[in-house]
Amino acid sequence: MFFINYKFCLLILFFNLAYFETFSSELNDTIVHNVGKGETLFSISKKYNLSIDDLKNWNNLRNNNLSVNQKIIVITQSANIKSERTEKTYEEKFPGILKEEGFASSIEEPMESTKYLALHKSAKVGTILFVRNQMNDLKVMVRVIGKLPDTGSNQKIVIRLSKIAFSKLDPIDPIIPVELSYLEN
Repeated sequence: MFFINYKFCLLILFFNLAYFETFSSELNDTIVHNVGKGETLFSISKKYNLSIDDLKNWNNLRNNNLSVNQKIIVITQSANIKSERTEKTYEEKFPGILKEEGFASSIEEPMESTKYLALHKSAKVGTILFVRNQMNDLKVMVRVIGKLPDTGSNQKIVIRLSKIAFSKLDPIDPIIPVELSYLEN
């Protein structure tokens, strides 16, 4: 019993530390990005390897809405400065904790569930996952109840959440970008 509690505490510790670390890098280059059709803050943040919050702060944005031809200020890091927020750093600090990025959607449930449940492609049944909405940084903890079928509608989805768990992430679309954290079994 102690071992299970220890693993759970380690996961909670990782979850809290992972999202409150800061970059220790200098800001060097400022770029003005012209928003193209279909681009979102998420896609721009991935393109320049930045956080959505940084983009919103630098551009005084109150929400995630962008319009075509809108100018966005992007401050990039020097190539020779390494960020402390890397997968390798987390693996060294917290061995056995897996991080995964992808897209989430809700489970089509005939009856509304009041539990925070999930279907995942590879995590074992019973695994506890922390799911973070990358658009607004809201988080939810869910339990895997089954394998996500490899069907056409699930090709770009890494996890499906119960409707109540999905709603806690305050999604603006039926499919949202997420980051998953969980212990390796």
